[in-house]
Amino acid sequence: MPPRHAGSTSLLDAPTCTATEASTVVAPAFDIAIRSDPSSVQVVRRITNAWIQCHCRMTDDQVDTVLIVVSELCANAVQHGRHDSIDVRAWKPVRSEFRLEVHDKSPSPIPNPQHVDADSESGRGLYLVDLLVAELGGKWGFSEDGTHVWCLLTVPEEAA
Repeated sequence: MPPRHAGSTSLLDAPTCTATEASTVVAPAFDIAIRSDPSSVQVVRRITNAWIQCHCRMTDDQVDTVLIVVSELCANAVQHGRHDSIDVRAWKPVRSEFRLEVHDKSPSPIPNPQHVDADSESGRGLYLVDLLVAELGGKWGFSEDGTHVWCLLTVPEEAA
């Protein structure tokens, strides 16, 4: 699990490390709590975009795809969660991949991607996530209690 910085709500608030601490620092990560509100999804997109650009060196198309995935996951957490906030984390467990998690803290049955009618106004989010994560060569899923969704994506070789 990535390190947590008490009170940090922004990448800019994360403490810097000294040269002697650098050897014990875990791979770059972010861990934020946001209001469970649709307007917060845009904030997560901006933070995720900055983090990926800095630490993952993906192509613009790949970054756009990841941002759609994180938007869908956060929108689902906002819509279906039962708490005032959601947590979003990303870190690189190894040099060649990164993990993204969205926690809504609301135990629930694990949902499945659905095929919906063409005129339905909602219900396509997880199906879209499934397609886009597969396009990126990754995998995704839910915790056993349904409180968080995760995806594991490959970092391009030249960035690793």
